[in-house]
Amino acid sequence: MKNNFNIVLSSSGYNDINNFVSEKSKKLFAQIARNKKIMILANAAPVNSGNYVARENVAENFKKAGATQADIIDLDNKNMELMDGYDVIYGLGGDPALLIELVNKTDFKKHFIDFLKKGIYIGESAGSMIMADDLKWVYYVKKGSKPKYNITLDTYKGLGLTKKLIFPHVNKEGEQMLARAQQYESENGVSFTRLNDGEYITELVLI
Repeated sequence: MKNNFNIVLSSSGYNDINNFVSEKSKKLFAQIARNKKIMILANAAPVNSGNYVARENVAENFKKAGATQADIIDLDNKNMELMDGYDVIYGLGGDPALLIELVNKTDFKKHFIDFLKKGIYIGESAGSMIMADDLKWVYYVKKGSKPKYNITLDTYKGLGLTKKLIFPHVNKEGEQMLARAQQYESENGVSFTRLNDGEYITELVLI
């Protein structure tokens, strides 16, 4: 299958336990997954986290869609080379701080860029946010909504592979958070790509 994209940035991804997944999304994911080996990058949704249950759900959905393999993997510097063996990497949603740590404290970006030369990445929520250069906005806009956003990080640097600042789950957010997002845009000269659950965008990242 020849695609004019190598990354899919989504709000809800293939996680239909916690989110709504549209028929359009299911069709795309099935097209991508057919006869492919898929890694479910699970770092953002560790054991005991709210998103942990989504790990198995997403893997099962890909298998039903025709993937030959769907493995749930937490990456660190000891197993980065595993990326080389997959056709598709799916970045689970969850805690963006864990993905920021993965990007900034390991060799993930180097291996991931090599992967993108031949494979497709699908991001779900935080897994989409991490593609941007900076995630500081997340901790301003979402502060107070959940404990995981009430922290200060040493760095907010993401992968820097897209100019898009993905703001997922817009359909679930309250007026106060949406107003704070508008304020952040105005004060910082940026524009969010707002996605409801079930929506996605595709991009071709030239490496």
